Amino acid sequence: MLNKLCLIAFVCCYLPVAAQNDHAYTLLHKAEKLMEQGAYDSAIATSSALLQYSQSKKLLHAEAQAHLQLADIYYRKGVFMPMGRHDTAALKIGQQLKDSFLIGWAYYRRAQYLMSLDRYQESHDYLNKALQSKFEKDQSWHTGVIYNDIGYVYGMEGELHKQVEWYLKALQIYEKEQYEWGIAQTLGNLGTAYNELKRLKEAIQYTRRAVAIREKLHDIGGLTVSYNNLAQMYVNADSLEQAKEALENSSKYAAITGNKVRIAHNYTTMSIILQRQKKLPEALEYEKKAIALAREAGDNNLLSRRYIAAAIYCKQLNDSAGAMRYFQEAEDLSRAIHNKYNLRDVFYFRTTFFKDRKDYYNAYESYKKYIAYRDSIVTDETNARIADVQARYETEKKDREILELSTAQRIKQLEIEKQKAIIAGNMLEAAQKEKDIQMLSQTRELQDAIIKQRDEELEKQMLIARNKEQELLLARQEKALHEKQLQTQKQFRNGMIIGLVLLVITGVLFFNRFQLKKKLEQQQALLDMRNHIARDLHDEIGSTLTSINILSQVSQSNLEKDKAKTSGLLQKITEQSQQIQQSMSDIVWTIKSDNDKVANMIVRMREYLSHTLEPKNIEVDFEADESLLDHNFSMSQRKDMFLIFKEAVNNAAKYAQCSSLKVRLMRVNGHIELLVSDNGRGFDVNKTGSSNGLKNMQGRARSLNAQLAIASEPGKGTQVVLEMPAT
Repeated sequence: MLNKLCLIAFVCCYLPVAAQNDHAYTLLHKAEKLMEQGAYDSAIATSSALLQYSQSKKLLHAEAQAHLQLADIYYRKGVFMPMGRHDTAALKIGQQLKDSFLIGWAYYRRAQYLMSLDRYQESHDYLNKALQSKFEKDQSWHTGVIYNDIGYVYGMEGELHKQVEWYLKALQIYEKEQYEWGIAQTLGNLGTAYNELKRLKEAIQYTRRAVAIREKLHDIGGLTVSYNNLAQMYVNADSLEQAKEALENSSKYAAITGNKVRIAHNYTTMSIILQRQKKLPEALEYEKKAIALAREAGDNNLLSRRYIAAAIYCKQLNDSAGAMRYFQEAEDLSRAIHNKYNLRDVFYFRTTFFKDRKDYYNAYESYKKYIAYRDSIVTDETNARIADVQARYETEKKDREILELSTAQRIKQLEIEKQKAIIAGNMLEAAQKEKDIQMLSQTRELQDAIIKQRDEELEKQMLIARNKEQELLLARQEKALHEKQLQTQKQFRNGMIIGLVLLVITGVLFFNRFQLKKKLEQQQALLDMRNHIARDLHDEIGSTLTSINILSQVSQSNLEKDKAKTSGLLQKITEQSQQIQQSMSDIVWTIKSDNDKVANMIVRMREYLSHTLEPKNIEVDFEADESLLDHNFSMSQRKDMFLIFKEAVNNAAKYAQCSSLKVRLMRVNGHIELLVSDNGRGFDVNKTGSSNGLKNMQGRARSLNAQLAIASEPGKGTQVVLEMPAT
């Protein structure tokens, strides 16, 4: 991240004094000022203009700087995808020019891009490359920036003592370079780290120092972050009024930047304040707003944290389903990005959730996972290491200040004594004083060299200590892994033996049960078939035979009295006899297993259409989906569907007075659809409540687990649609 000092240093080193370079410097300076003011879109436009200009004039250094600055602006804005293109282009130019600065800073921008994608290990590798390429040997404020981000990466990986250690190393360089922007950033990061450790007093002190410097620098983006962090710290300290004031400042600056992630952080803080005020529904709504913005911005760390908060609010509002859903989303996302902090909190709050529901088994399982993650992040040893590193830093800083002050005071005193000797005309004493001054100055230089040597020795000791600690940890892990493997092998062997025995027993039981179940199903199917045939014979044949019997008796009594009436009755007997014959044919057709396929039913449907409608000169349009030809229907499905079809066609033939009839049998959206439509006179569907035919059709549709729709209006024909599952 560049500021005005960076621009001046860069221009002095890389842009020769010429008219073209002056214009490039002007654009670079203008973009930097816009970025400091939070006007990111304007800064992008200006940097893009610089990129085009430098490319047209073949100013390679300016072109690389434009790429690096665009990457910085996109990072601050929270739009991460374009960063990868610009840092790659800058690295290519740096390698072409063999410029270690450009190469190292391009590596740093690539590390930032990878951090935005939660790829922390890769980011760590590129930060180390940046140090090795340029900034470890030639230390400057750039080195502090890289140290700061190494601390951030360690924090995201759950290693808090290393996080604070690298932050303090960055702060030491920033203070030496008097680089205020970097000092403010690292102070803010230290505040966040101490807030995570529940050390609120130090957290607030560091953050307020960061705010003061950023107000002085008018760092809009930085003020958004610092004020929001300060608001959350005040909430933790139960100072809600101070929290609201800090949040108002953060929201004001966030609106200027338009950064979705920072606005989402403000929503989160507002949610926390509302929760403290017992306004849970409003708090949950702000969390949902934060979740939506985090998704848009692609910030998975923020998103997983907000899932946890939403789950907690749902739990408090007695929305168990919502709580479980958010907990699961938080766990899945936290595992995907390897975030130990969030996994720790997911299992902690899930423990209380299950405990309150008296689900003690799941509560215990969640608690064990919580303990494992908690102990891997923050331990007494972690706090002790942090305190030790901080104490060494503060002690060395004080020692340097005291030594420098003492030396400066002594030199000043000797200068005064030298002047007095000159005034008194004692040139010999004046010369002696001058020698003392030179000797003291040389002593101070020697002391500075010794201090530097001590710094290097301290760094070496810390590296050795970390190496030994890692070796010890690795040995412990290897021992634990070996013991675990032995235990696992033993458990696996015993489990396999028990499992095989249980599997054999279970298999025998299930096989016997399966055979019994199949026999029962076959018996039940046979019984159902008999009942169906009996009911159909009774319904279809019995009632018609009864009607024929009555008509025969009436015809016999009227044979001599009214021959015309007798002729009509005999005609009805003939029709009903044909109907019995057709019904018997339908029942036999339904029972035969050869007719299971839809293709056979289509043949039957065509025969019925021809038999019923051709004598009445009704034109038939029949269409069937070829993909259904090999589809199988059960006996009951085949019967009910065919009878619905018959009833629809029969109604059209008898009552519709139609000239054409359309039939469609198709597969539509996973269903089988039967359509029967005529162009007849239609009827009012609301006045057919007593129609047995329509009731029978609806009853058969229900037995098919299907939907039957009948649409008709007087003078507009009738349409019958049956939609049944294709199973």
